[in-house]
Amino acid sequence: MIEKSRYSNNYKIYRNIKSKLRQSEMSKDLSYLLVFTFLYKYCSDSLKDYFLSAIEDKEITLDEAFRNGRIEMEFENDAFHMFGYYIKKPTAFIDEVINTTYQDRWFIPGLYTTFRDNVSFVKGSNYEKYFNFIFKCIESQCKLERIEYDPKINFIVKDIIYSISKLDIYEQEFTFKDVFDEICGLRPILADQDPEYMNTLLAEIVFATKSTPMDVYNPFLNDASSFIELSSKSGVVYGNSFAKSHDTITLCCSIVKLLISYFDLDNVFLEFEDALDSTDFYGSSFDVIISNLPSIGGWSSKSINTVQEYEILKRNRRRKLQNMLSEQFNVNEESFAEDNKLNSALESILDEMDFNNANNKFNEEYSSLRDSEYLFLINLIDSLKDDGVMVVSIAQSFLFKNSLEILRKYLTYEKNYLDCVISIPGELGRYMRPQIICVFKKNRVSSDVLFIDLAKEDIIKKSPLPHRRTTRKISQLNDKNIKHIIDTYTKRQIIDKYSNIVSISEIESNEFNLSVSRYVDTFEGEFIQLSELADEKKEITSKIKKLNKKIDIMMDELDLRF
Repeated sequence: MIEKSRYSNNYKIYRNIKSKLRQSEMSKDLSYLLVFTFLYKYCSDSLKDYFLSAIEDKEITLDEAFRNGRIEMEFENDAFHMFGYYIKKPTAFIDEVINTTYQDRWFIPGLYTTFRDNVSFVKGSNYEKYFNFIFKCIESQCKLERIEYDPKINFIVKDIIYSISKLDIYEQEFTFKDVFDEICGLRPILADQDPEYMNTLLAEIVFATKSTPMDVYNPFLNDASSFIELSSKSGVVYGNSFAKSHDTITLCCSIVKLLISYFDLDNVFLEFEDALDSTDFYGSSFDVIISNLPSIGGWSSKSINTVQEYEILKRNRRRKLQNMLSEQFNVNEESFAEDNKLNSALESILDEMDFNNANNKFNEEYSSLRDSEYLFLINLIDSLKDDGVMVVSIAQSFLFKNSLEILRKYLTYEKNYLDCVISIPGELGRYMRPQIICVFKKNRVSSDVLFIDLAKEDIIKKSPLPHRRTTRKISQLNDKNIKHIIDTYTKRQIIDKYSNIVSISEIESNEFNLSVSRYVDTFEGEFIQLSELADEKKEITSKIKKLNKKIDIMMDELDLRF
């Protein structure tokens, strides 16, 4: 695929864009402008190609069609129904704007205002909400005038915009999404990047349990790759996607990435909020939670956990209210999520309740959970539906850190939520550190935990792609590795030096330490009994004493002293 991509039009354009970016500073202004240009290009070409196909047999031009009131109305209705957005006039398509205004002094601000002022949406739709969010971010975070006043940067940026406008959004070899990922994805813009295999592995584990997830939540959005991977496994874009992010450029990138990955944004619910502050999503419950959890080291938990604990209490109260309405008034359980009026009424009742005197579920030995740095894990699992699954990557310290022992006890012994722990070796993990995947399920029947250790797995090392600047070979899991993991997980197999099934009682005897190396023996070599080693030591010590005694006799005979 990459060999073919080298000769594709999109790949050549991509190389030109990368070359231009090296000549400029990847500033915040330019980051937002790049995301905006990709959005404009995709929306413009998608609509224009559809409109042209719609009038193909009418023997009229696109300009003439837009001047025909009936056809224009059909265009608008079809665009809202099929795409979620509409561009009001043909002169506002990106290629037309570039052809007519590229040499203008204020080309870049003009490009932005042309799209902003000529794209429309169904009032109140998510498309309107997310496009306006991107527009507001550009207006508040991106100083377009600064680019205009720097002749050198202005020339480079205009050339990049022109190059993006020449991309083919339908090319299959090096796709429009591939170019977007490389130019506007996590690598150049955002600070954090998980190995590419991680989202694939998380999605495979989810798919092995839930082949058609309807409501999927990622509390830490990253770049939305987890949603895209999961939809690719199921072959369709599933029901509803929910996520939070407290970083504006992450949200902007994710909105565009989901759009060009054929997600209907009216089924995507994104909140500009830090999930560490609040994991709750308007009381919603989910089939699947999938996420790469952030590192929590050095994080002060007390003030944030006050909100987390409140949400746990609120969710318990909500569940009691829902049970009462279901049992006494025969309210359908699905109505609580689907009926907005009923959901709003429940939230209003809960807002009026006093939680200060509520019986806290963390009493006695579990009271220390209130200060746990991973308290939000409990909140996330509580937000799963009864048959829900949560698959997350988490820092290795979660397995053995002393301060988290009570949390691990709560998740295993008290609630029996933990289903599987998979250890990823450091050569594959983020920043070359080991990583862990944990699978949590509600209403588990079994009382054991599956542990999988990839330490002895045959991991391939491949040369980097030609567009990645590194000399180090990249270690990664291949399809065979992932299939092995999934087979082991679904069949719950015990495999020598690879996997083991451990009872909760054994975990309890290890003081709830979940380190995979405690339960999966990957040692290679001959074991030596301590008793044999002690006997050998005694024999050596005895020989040394005898030898020293002989040396002393010989020195006395030779009358030598030291």
